[in-house]
Amino acid sequence: MSYLKLKWLLSLTLIVATASWTTHAALVKKMSLSEMVGNADKVFRATVMSKEPGSLQAGGGELSTIVYTLRIDDPIKGDFGSGKEGQVLQFIMLGSMKSSLVVGTQKRLTNLQINPDLQLGSDYVLFTTARSSVGLSTTVGLGQGLFHLSNDSNGRDMVVNSLGNQGLFSGPVSYDDLKAAIFTNLN
Repeated sequence: MSYLKLKWLLSLTLIVATASWTTHAALVKKMSLSEMVGNADKVFRATVMSKEPGSLQAGGGELSTIVYTLRIDDPIKGDFGSGKEGQVLQFIMLGSMKSSLVVGTQKRLTNLQINPDLQLGSDYVLFTTARSSVGLSTTVGLGQGLFHLSNDSNGRDMVVNSLGNQGLFSGPVSYDDLKAAIFTNLN
């Protein structure tokens, strides 16, 4: 086999492998609230205090991370140590704060964001996984375990995840109703 043919075969193999990895990463099992609570190491309401780029060494290479500093406003499930409410927690997810390089309609894969992005100053209810051996964590079911808080016209705290609460509730639900449903599923 000629060098040129081998080069094309290897390139094609790399493209297919990358496409299948991207497709696999995009497919996340839709979970019930009971499954989300069961798979979460911690469940809590928090405010994003800071968001910084980071990196860590793992597997012989360097991984880009995003380091969030969260103020715990309401610990619901998990070990938060002493103090609990008002405590500050660092939450480190795989990701990059650099904007993705787009050429035409193609997006550079090295900046492909898989994990949800938390916005500075925003309030969330997070269902988080246990930290890995290198300190990384994410939300359970990616966007399923990240509920954004906002106020409705009556001033009530309402929550909705990236799926619009599909499969959990029929649209946005009050924070109090979500919290009650979480406690029901803790038993």
